[in-house]
Amino acid sequence: MDGINRNIHMLIQSVKKSSVYKEYRLQEGILNQNPELAERVRQFRADNFRLQNEEDRSNMFHLAEVLSRESEELRRIPQVNAYLDAELALCRMMQRICRTLTEGIEMDIPPL
Repeated sequence: MDGINRNIHMLIQSVKKSSVYKEYRLQEGILNQNPELAERVRQFRADNFRLQNEEDRSNMFHLAEVLSRESEELRRIPQVNAYLDAELALCRMMQRICRTLTEGIEMDIPPL
């Protein structure tokens, strides 16, 4: 397990040294210079996450519409747009890492 932990630590350090992660941290710092705007973005992200994981579909379309309008409004603000783009790039990189790891381990995982 020591070797795995060492390699995980190396992977974390590699991610932190990547241009994708550095851009994300830069944009996060810029956004955090405006605490009210940063809080609004955090709330939007939390609401979006909850919507994506919502099991009650009855109110889903209304909530999606509300979030879509909020996204449109927030995306007009350059520092929010840059932050959300950087966050998306980091999330996609993390997904690729997880997918590569999962595909590299011979384990019978059913397709979704």
